[in-house]
Amino acid sequence: MAKHINSTPLSSKWKQKKALEIMKKLQKKDTNPKQKPKTVSFDLPRNVIVRYDPKMAASAQPADSHAKAVAIERANEVQANLSSELPSFVKPMLPSQVTGGFWLGLSKKFCDAHLPKHDETVVLVDEDDQEFNTKYLVDKTGLSGGWRGFSLAHKLLEGDVLVFQLTGRWKFKVYIVRVHGLNEIDGALGLLNLVPCGIKIDSGNLLVNEDTEIDLHENTVRGKVLVELDQSEEDSEYADSDSAVSEGLRLSKSVIEFKDIKSIDDFSIVVDGLVIDSEIPKHFQIKYYDLCSSQKTYLHDNLLKGINVKLAVGIMLKTITIADAIRACKVTTTRDNFEIWDKTLKAFQEVGMNVEFLRGRISKLVGLLFDSNELLKAKRNEQMKAEEEMRSIRKNLSDVKEVIKNLDVEIKVLKIKAKKLESVFHMEAESPW
Repeated sequence: MAKHINSTPLSSKWKQKKALEIMKKLQKKDTNPKQKPKTVSFDLPRNVIVRYDPKMAASAQPADSHAKAVAIERANEVQANLSSELPSFVKPMLPSQVTGGFWLGLSKKFCDAHLPKHDETVVLVDEDDQEFNTKYLVDKTGLSGGWRGFSLAHKLLEGDVLVFQLTGRWKFKVYIVRVHGLNEIDGALGLLNLVPCGIKIDSGNLLVNEDTEIDLHENTVRGKVLVELDQSEEDSEYADSDSAVSEGLRLSKSVIEFKDIKSIDDFSIVVDGLVIDSEIPKHFQIKYYDLCSSQKTYLHDNLLKGINVKLAVGIMLKTITIADAIRACKVTTTRDNFEIWDKTLKAFQEVGMNVEFLRGRISKLVGLLFDSNELLKAKRNEQMKAEEEMRSIRKNLSDVKEVIKNLDVEIKVLKIKAKKLESVFHMEAESPW
């Protein structure tokens, strides 16, 4: 006997219908795995229109750690209800995979077990059965050419979670779980976890078997189903900076005086009574600890009371980034860069962040680099003026020499005339009356 649950809203009915359609698609198998080879293109399919700027996606407000965790949980639920006969894995999206490099590293364990031992074309099929050809590189265990097109076509963002199910020979069915809320397909896929638990869909009503215990949060992974918890070598450089510690925010019982901190193990970042270590990646915590140690104090100790936690985290991360940039700067670094760093740090200083020592370093570097450059520029200008005067003097000297030369010729002519004049003069003087 079954219990009736109140009729669901129209959107829920649609999702239930969509869930059934997707389940029917999951039952289809590739009946011709050894099909004839054909010309492969890694460009976007012609009927796919993309209006999506990855730079805008990169600058969008990133999802917090809670939203990312929820998306992963929902993706795990989708994966747990896929066929256990077909291998699958869950892949959270990192910035390098959806904005910049567009490289998708896969689990080496999964690749070794299920993918070819040579470079091959791998087809990604989305919820609408649209196919995208990608290039699988066996040496790098990841997808290269074509992945960018898939990412752009589906407007993937950091924190989105994809479920990959190997449905045929080098062919994946891909389910997208959005980090910023459920879309229609995403919501329908979420309903898949109801079907194996004994729920039937009948005329918009949910029928629940009395002898079935329903646990919507239980994730049972059987057979060849894999959850990709490990990152590939290509993703490892981004993993630390884009994954937060999962312990979450918590209230601080007390704050250790900085003078009593002996190592980073004793170091904890507390803002307005909250421990925010979980919001800052570990390698950034180490760098921040080094900065605080250099000043023998918590740099954030005087931040405004009641400041937003995410704002505080952003200030710390940016401070670390600027500190790294200062240490890495060269004589070719432009004045604009130094001015931007200083203005940013000045703004942080106004809300209580102790960054005066960084601004002092910038001032010294500017003094060493640009003051000397200004003096050098001034001396070069003086040299140019002196050289110009020298050229003018040389020209005048050349003109004077020319005048002297002309005068010398004229004098010689006059001397010759004078000798002739003398003889003529004597002849005239001695001539008879």
